[in-house]
Formats: sequence, C-alpha cells, structure tokens
Amino acid sequence: MASSCRRPEHSAPPDVVSRTVYCFYYSRMIEIQTQMSERAVELLSLPEGQPCFLLDVGCGSGLSGDYLSEEGHYWVGVDISTAMLDVALDREVEGDLVLGDMGHGMPFRPGTFDGCVSSDSCSCAFISPPL
Repeated sequence: MASSCRRPEHSAPPDVVSRTVYCFYYSRMIEIQTQMSERAVELLSLPEGQPCFLLDVGCGSGLSGDYLSEEGHYWVGVDISTAMLDVALDREVEGDLVLGDMGHGMPFRPGTFDGCVSSDSCSCAFISPPL
C-alpha cells in the first residue's frame, strides 16, 4: 500500500497530474527525437559546413525537421497524417510539407535529395544515402 502513494494521481488533482505527465513525456519525446535526428544526420556523413537538401519521411509534427533546420539544412517532410502535418504547420516549421504514404513510394525524382532521414516512423529509424 505504501507504494501507491508514489503514483502521481495520488499526489495531486487529475488536471494537474495530466499536465505534469504530458509536459514530462512531451519534453522527453522532443529530447529523444532530437537525439535520433542528430544521429541520423551524423550517419549520412554530409559535408561539413554545407547546407544539404534532405527528405524527412514520416515527418509528423516536424520535430526532426526542427533539428535539420537548426543544423542549416533545407528539408521536405512527408507524412500520411493530415492532423500531424497541421500540427507542423501550426508550429511554423521551416521545411516544406507533403501529404503522402511512404508505402506508395515518394513523389520525387531520383537525385532530388542529398539524403533521407526517418525517425520514429512505424517505430523504426533509418537513414539513406543520397536519393
């Protein structure tokens, strides 16, 4: 019984707990997404100090794109969810956004991008050489 006192819902009203838990998990999610994006860009071995044109497959709300922009890259994000793309638009991300399903292929000509990243799409992360 003593361990149940440690549960968040026993320490404060539900609205306070919900906000606190949401903020914790959201901030942790941003931290993890940034780390995954950083590693993906590192694995691409892009030229240092040179902006590249990257594709973010499954871009969601644009968290990875934020990292790409901070690093000086240009990017296009593709996602199947209009709701997630709307969040990205509301967040005023710097990349261009495209509604699309990665399972149906990408609507870009070969050689368009210097590289491709995808973090947390279908619970996977992968990088690709120049496309």
